[in-house]
Amino acid sequence: MTNFSDRNSLGHKSRTTIAAYLLDIGDVEAAARFSGQGGGGQGLTARVFGTDQYAHTGILLGYITPGATGRLIEIQNALTLSPDLALKNSRVKVTLDKLYVQSFPGLGTHEILCEFTGKNQIRGEAEEMRFALTTTANDKSSAAISGAPIFLGASVGNNGIAFEGRTINVKSSTDQLLMQTLGSDTFRNGLALLTTAQPALKPFVGLAGSVIKSVESRNRNCQVYSFKLGLDFGHGSTSVRLRHGSYVVVQADTHAWNWEKLAWDPSAQLIVDCETSIPIEFNYMVFGVSAFED
Repeated sequence: MTNFSDRNSLGHKSRTTIAAYLLDIGDVEAAARFSGQGGGGQGLTARVFGTDQYAHTGILLGYITPGATGRLIEIQNALTLSPDLALKNSRVKVTLDKLYVQSFPGLGTHEILCEFTGKNQIRGEAEEMRFALTTTANDKSSAAISGAPIFLGASVGNNGIAFEGRTINVKSSTDQLLMQTLGSDTFRNGLALLTTAQPALKPFVGLAGSVIKSVESRNRNCQVYSFKLGLDFGHGSTSVRLRHGSYVVVQADTHAWNWEKLAWDPSAQLIVDCETSIPIEFNYMVFGVSAFED
């Protein structure tokens, strides 16, 4: 499996490099905020330039209980969950239920490539899972995604499941055909996994990898965010437990965070402040984990 590196994300670049990239894609105003400051990246830019949330490189994790109702629904700190041991040796469906864009590099409508990869454990053999989808969104808006299937029938071993994800900002006009390939029915329907190792899966995984590698190699395209999400059955204080429900992945570098002050607004389909109902100003994704039925 190709491991994603958060070091390739824009927020880890020097301010000079970020400014040059923004100028190249025509975002002159944002480039001015990064130019002339000196120093390195490593998330520092995110704390200095609050307008450009895409410069964050960290991760905050929340959890929403399945079936919860109300005007506002509680979001728990995902690090405090207890595991559902009944999910050992089961199969699950992983979906991308939400992609909210507070800010992305460039002007106007952003074309975004989302890639996910992991391992499917089958009878002691691990096969690579790789899936990608494309979408568009403006700043301060949601992408037109709801329950998009990613991995269908992923096997849960005794150690749970894990997958990685990343977002890529696509600005190269030469990649439209490749992006159309990722938007075809073959890719929109998710990666369906069997209970046995699948030789036919390798060409699909290889195709996804080659298309994405081609897109990523263009200078005007840039990885914006990368994360790793491991869902296990342990009892440590630094990992996340596996349960059915929705996992919230927030792209943020901040210690001043309190999930008790935030909630999920089911009507707006947004994370909001409990007191003001104002949406949070961060990029985030929501993943659903549910039972898989053949």
